[in-house]
Amino acid sequence: IRLRRIKVTPQRQKAFEDILSQQFAKISVLNQLTGGNYKSWRDIKLTAMIPACNDQTPSFSLPLRKLKFLSSAWRNYVAKLSGPDIIHLYPEKLWQDFLKRKYGSLQAVNRAYHWNKKSFAEIGLPIAVTDYVYYIEHKYYFLRKFCFYNFSRVFSFIALRGRALWNTLILVLLSILATITVNPLAAYALSRFQLKRSNQILIFLLATMAFPPEVAMIPSFLLLRDMHLLNTFGALMLPSLANGFSIFLLKGFFDSLPKELYEAASIDGASEVTMFFKISLALSKPILAVLALQAFIASYSGFMWAFLVCQDSKMWTLMVWLFNYQSRMHEYPYMVMAALVLGSIPTLLVFLFCQKIILRGIIIPSMK
Repeated sequence: IRLRRIKVTPQRQKAFEDILSQQFAKISVLNQLTGGNYKSWRDIKLTAMIPACNDQTPSFSLPLRKLKFLSSAWRNYVAKLSGPDIIHLYPEKLWQDFLKRKYGSLQAVNRAYHWNKKSFAEIGLPIAVTDYVYYIEHKYYFLRKFCFYNFSRVFSFIALRGRALWNTLILVLLSILATITVNPLAAYALSRFQLKRSNQILIFLLATMAFPPEVAMIPSFLLLRDMHLLNTFGALMLPSLANGFSIFLLKGFFDSLPKELYEAASIDGASEVTMFFKISLALSKPILAVLALQAFIASYSGFMWAFLVCQDSKMWTLMVWLFNYQSRMHEYPYMVMAALVLGSIPTLLVFLFCQKIILRGIIIPSMK
């Protein structure tokens, strides 16, 4: 039984003084240990409850050292008591005593609550009613908690443990930047400059689409290992730096642009770099948006390659972290589902942000 649920009759002051004298031998010893200034054992009054819980001497009004020794003496005193000297403060008993004081008799209680109890001992705690009333009074708190608790726990776990968020953000930005830089440069060169082997080069680039990415994983891994690039951002983005389909798509769009635009720009003294940025890239924004979205999805949702080339947990991306989190939290499927939902939100937001530009990329070629 917890001592905080015990109440004693304070009439037996002499027995409490005997316990104090047996435990501390002299009043000077007690004063030295507790920092008190007691003249005799009579000055230390027996409290009905343990000093830390007593309403008359709450814990914050006593020094910690003094409270410690007085609580020890009170505990030793209670250990030797039995029978009517001890009152057990059970919650059910306190509730029944409260009803007695409020209504006076069992008949009044039965009339007030429409019960048919034979004795006060049959009256239990109204836990269900109390929970319902508490819920009604704090329903918006419970709504917020149960709607967002799992998500907040998962997000705090992601943000505070490891570098998954930062690694994924850096990888996505580098992949998008490389996609809208390397692929347009290659497509512009194949479109503007009539190279002798341009068709063969284009066919070679398109041939890479005939093989699934898993085929190139082993040779790419061995190459990056020999170059000592494992567990780096270079290992994550270099294999997808250029894409045959992207170059083919951009070359076809650049070929459809009127040649007069470039001739007029050349007459005005524009360089190839100026024409590339001011004409080709400016007119190909819808296609670049599609390529950027594809690069984002590939880098953000890529798991197998990131798991293969980055074994160091400091370089894990979000998808690798989610895989590890799922294996560790398999006993809590609701936490895993919350993590997967959070992982899918960035893709949805990026698509909603780019959908107008993507639709322009679909509609404008059809109008031509």
